Amino acid sequence: MKSNVVLQSTDRELFGVTIKQSTKDSFLSITDLQKAYEVARWQYGWRENRVVDIMQTKAFKERIFYILENQGIIKVAFATFIEIVDREGIAKTLKGLGVYKTTGARDNKSTYANPYIWILLAMELNPMIYAKVIIWLTDTLIFDRIDAGSEYLPMNAAISKIIKSPNYPEYAKLINKKVFGQHISGMRNLASAKELRQISDIEKQIISAIDMEWIKDENGLLKFLKK
Repeated sequence: MKSNVVLQSTDRELFGVTIKQSTKDSFLSITDLQKAYEVARWQYGWRENRVVDIMQTKAFKERIFYILENQGIIKVAFATFIEIVDREGIAKTLKGLGVYKTTGARDNKSTYANPYIWILLAMELNPMIYAKVIIWLTDTLIFDRIDAGSEYLPMNAAISKIIKSPNYPEYAKLINKKVFGQHISGMRNLASAKELRQISDIEKQIISAIDMEWIKDENGLLKFLKK
């Protein structure tokens, strides 16, 4: 079983560039964000703007401090954090804190950051990218995630009517395998809108099948999930 998978869902697409995301740590590709900006820059006549330059600004360093502080990643005072950044450099500091990383080499080299930092950088690059990211996160990830999650408890309640000691985690893993082709812990947190809808549909089908007595016991449930 792979410990990490890089997702390339079309739900994570900006100006035709798919933003890769790692299942292991949820990090999003800053390299892809920069590529998306370059595509849009030529389409809309934007000025040149680079993520590495944004990261050197005083405003970015101040904002990143409060993001890290609110996540509980740093405990030092703002002045101390800035001293470290001035001494070590912002990239090295963020790498040391485990919120920023570089993978691959040469042509395959890519930079990733945790989602909060990635969104901050997207906001700083251009207002249009900022708007697209906000809508992207809200519409395709948050609302669909709520819909998928809202069916989980009713499904469990239905299952408990036909199975004395239900193994809910096992059923969830089988649903993941049905949708994603494999099970990896935390995969639903990174699912696309389409995948979330598939999860929700399967959960609804299980509830309906139990109500109609097409699924009567655990063997029937497992058969449904594995077919």
